[in-house]
Amino acid sequence: MNHIRTLIAKAKSYLAAHKWARIAAIVFAVLLALSVVLHPHGTKTFLILGMDNYGSLDETGRSDVTMLVQIDFTRTKISAVTFARDMLIRHENGDRKINTIVRNADEEALCTAIEENFGVSIDGWFRVNFTSVIELVDAIGGAEVELTEAEVNYLNKQVGRYPDSPLAEGKSRLNGAQALAYARCRKLDNDLGRGDRQTKLLSAMVQQTKRMTAANIVAVFNSLKHAWRSSVSGAEQAGLLFKALWLRGADVQRLGLPFEGTWRYGDASVVADLSENRRLLLDALGLEDPAPVPAQ
Repeated sequence: MNHIRTLIAKAKSYLAAHKWARIAAIVFAVLLALSVVLHPHGTKTFLILGMDNYGSLDETGRSDVTMLVQIDFTRTKISAVTFARDMLIRHENGDRKINTIVRNADEEALCTAIEENFGVSIDGWFRVNFTSVIELVDAIGGAEVELTEAEVNYLNKQVGRYPDSPLAEGKSRLNGAQALAYARCRKLDNDLGRGDRQTKLLSAMVQQTKRMTAANIVAVFNSLKHAWRSSVSGAEQAGLLFKALWLRGADVQRLGLPFEGTWRYGDASVVADLSENRRLLLDALGLEDPAPVPAQ
């Protein structure tokens, strides 16, 4: 205790003798207080849909990518959940492939179906397409992912070789065209493997923001507003952008549905134990089940 008192006394003496140290201490205290006050809190969950077309976002189609993204601002954590595109879920008193619901109904219908099947609460949706992915990845300076030799060969065959974006086994920086081909690839394994690539790409894009200044991120946001459609208003998106600046370089928890050992192949579809997947998903996201679904 006496040692601590001695240190405090010496610090007070030093501050009293040095004006610059007093100013620095005040500035540090103010910045620390602002950091605590301004740091966003709470959790938001959004559905990200990647439509299977180029060009206009007004065109409807199947959701080539169906990804649930939970953003925990309090813990600075992002969880990305991809759904196998041929996975059957309950919708309108029947079983439907998850990637057909937007085409046959709309985004709100898909949000409702996912909420009812898996017990999560969705705060809004964002819709992009192939063109959007290319523009977004190029705008942030690419995305660095870990590639296998098979993936390198596949990408070079699909989109050719880019002198400015060479690919090699191990870590490689993908440009927009390469990122799109990577996210769509399922010929090397299956739909679940593709879902894992999609979440790896999202994680790489989040990590890429660590290299960007806040001004860079705002500039990209303002220049690419045409690249997505959303149920979230413009004002809300601007607020989310401010909060997202705290998440630059955040770790991304990657999850894929259906979980291993909970599904089988059906007639050109993936048949999953929805009750078990609901339980496992809510547990992984740290959520309570609002209304457990009866066992199938």
